[in-house]
Amino acid sequence: MAKDLKDTKLEAHLEAIEKHKALLEKLHLNGNTHLDEVGESIEQLTLTLEEYLKIIGIP
Repeated sequence: MAKDLKDTKLEAHLEAIEKHKALLEKLHLNGNTHLDEVGESIEQLTLTLEEYLKIIGIP
């Protein structure tokens, strides 16, 4: 079961990375993207990475 949780947390983090990448590309192409949206995306990346690292045993 720990393997499933680890995989789930990794997938959540990888999804957050892809969403952030798309947001940065949008920002690059269209300067109208709000910086609040970018900040929220970075926050999501941080949270998913922290959860994944806890699952794999890195404090």
